Amino acid sequence: MQGNVERASDNYKWWVLATVVFGAFASILDSTIVNTALPRIQHDFGADLHLASYVATGYILAAGVIVPASGFLANRFGMKRVYVSSLVLFTFGSALCGVAPNIDLLIAARILQGAGGAALFPLSFAMLFSVFSSEERGKANGIFGIPVLVAPALGPTLGGYLTQYVDWRWVFYVNLPVGIVGVAMGLRFLRETPLRESLRFDVPGFLFASSGLGLLLYGLSNLAYDGWDSVATVSGPILISVVLLSVFVLVVLRAKMPLLHLRLYRRRNYVLGTIIVLVGTVALFGPGFLLPQYLQGLRGQTPFAAGLLLLWGGLGAVAGSILSGQLYNRLGPKVLIWIGLTDLLATSILLAVWTTADSNLNLLIPIMLVRGLGLPMMLQSVNTIALDGIRGPDLPDATTLNVVMRNIMGSLSIAILTNYLQSRNTFHVGALLHGVAGRFAHTGVGGITGNQMPLPVQHALAQAYQDTYILVTILVLPAYLVVGFLRQPSWRSPGALRGSPPVVPERAGPLPVGGME
Repeated sequence: MQGNVERASDNYKWWVLATVVFGAFASILDSTIVNTALPRIQHDFGADLHLASYVATGYILAAGVIVPASGFLANRFGMKRVYVSSLVLFTFGSALCGVAPNIDLLIAARILQGAGGAALFPLSFAMLFSVFSSEERGKANGIFGIPVLVAPALGPTLGGYLTQYVDWRWVFYVNLPVGIVGVAMGLRFLRETPLRESLRFDVPGFLFASSGLGLLLYGLSNLAYDGWDSVATVSGPILISVVLLSVFVLVVLRAKMPLLHLRLYRRRNYVLGTIIVLVGTVALFGPGFLLPQYLQGLRGQTPFAAGLLLLWGGLGAVAGSILSGQLYNRLGPKVLIWIGLTDLLATSILLAVWTTADSNLNLLIPIMLVRGLGLPMMLQSVNTIALDGIRGPDLPDATTLNVVMRNIMGSLSIAILTNYLQSRNTFHVGALLHGVAGRFAHTGVGGITGNQMPLPVQHALAQAYQDTYILVTILVLPAYLVVGFLRQPSWRSPGALRGSPPVVPERAGPLPVGGME
């Protein structure tokens, strides 16, 4: 009888891994796949660049507002129920995006899609960690990280192909089969977690958090287009958001059942891991947003050609995820994090050197391949060690808080790097062509293409990209100091190394004898 339970448990955890991959992959893919389709969407609907940009940022805005509540929803109504419902809403929103007759309804559908996708990644991570022991989490996270890290790199390639050779609406339709299969597998294989019916929703916390995060992400999304001088769309919303989020922190720290458990930051590995993840988010999302702009705006590449060059980062991430999962138990997380950080530092320097107006485009392939190889070594190892020892109902709270911070940093990094790029472009153009600095201030970020620019302006813009990648390099450096303060995970403690059995986390629910539910 006991053997049957163990076999059922072993089978079930792998079914959980196979199931949650669908939701995590779809939600992350959709944050990047739209970028290469935006120029075509803008043209078809006759919208200006600022309005069209909300097709991309509306998704992030909605996710940023809804994701703080995902931890409460999972604990109150069950992770399975919330996960499946979120995937249904995400899939329905994708269908609405595909049939949208105008830009306004497309933006509304993207907001609905983002609201549905908000909980998918944190719940996927929480369910995954709830069924794997501490010793096995590195390997499981390595497998889980393959589609999760490939999604951002695959997005521009797939989006570029569909936009150029099929129709931009298929950028959204591609989610339908993924969503349908994911819902079917979730209903079939996932078990419901115990419900905490006594849990009460933190209404004040949600109002302050959702409004504060919404205004912050709204202001940051407009920063690249309107500048800090715009009180209505940038500086005003950001200042109000700072006040609201400050009040939110005070409310949460006094609440008995807070919306976000900020006290998790008392755990050394969790707070240090969050800092490193934020650095990794800048390194991942910043260049991931800027490279398509560089390749299409300055070098005149088609959406699909640019996507093919970026695809090598995804292939490197696949290899890095597998390698990270195999080496995690052997080398330990701290060594892998240092390897990943070194990789990011080196490839950021290479990007800064390579990003010229006439560089060999084929040289981007090995840079992206190596960069993709190192990202999972850092990000997966950090996530695993940060959540070590966190079990039961704290898991969805911890993963939710982690995703909230990643969403904020992802938007913040894109806004900061885009504005830094534009300011450096204006500086370099002004130094070369004093009379036309203003005309080309936004070149390469939704402006005219490289073939239409005077040669000196092309070189000025290339210098701006180089300056931006140097900034990314500088931002990676502080993480080196943080890694040294991480504690080894519990399974690598002296007792564990002497052969004591690994600590098995609390299961999400009772295990049936003889097979899966």
